[in-house]
Amino acid sequence: MIWQNGGTDVQRSPASPPGGGPEGWARSKRARAGAMLAVALLSSLITGAALLWPLVPRLTAEPQADYRGTGVVVEILPPPSGLHPTRPVIIIHHDPLPGLMEEAMSMSFLAASTRLFGNLRPGDRIAFGLKETPDALLVVSLKRLNP
Repeated sequence: MIWQNGGTDVQRSPASPPGGGPEGWARSKRARAGAMLAVALLSSLITGAALLWPLVPRLTAEPQADYRGTGVVVEILPPPSGLHPTRPVIIIHHDPLPGLMEEAMSMSFLAASTRLFGNLRPGDRIAFGLKETPDALLVVSLKRLNP
């Protein structure tokens, strides 16, 4: 193939890119640079995701319970209530809590979220998890048990 280059006829070599001439080489260099940039960005994204993956369970999972127990729901109090102005409260008649309380009793506990209550009602038998915080025992998990 022959093209005009400033008035001079130049023969295209087999190594010339499609489109030939200096303009073809410039387009080819831009295309290669764009492809290399895309590969670099994709590689960075994959590397970043791989580094963050171990954190995902900690970011999405409920806090790990320090104590586990069973009991019966006495009352559910969304905020505000007479027991706490901003946090949800659940009153549970719980069985002995190994390592924490060796007696069964009714107690009020702050709940981590009203979402934990789901469709629980007073009288439901539950399993629950408690997290010890500086100010209170916080209910971090609730599950209705079969009667």
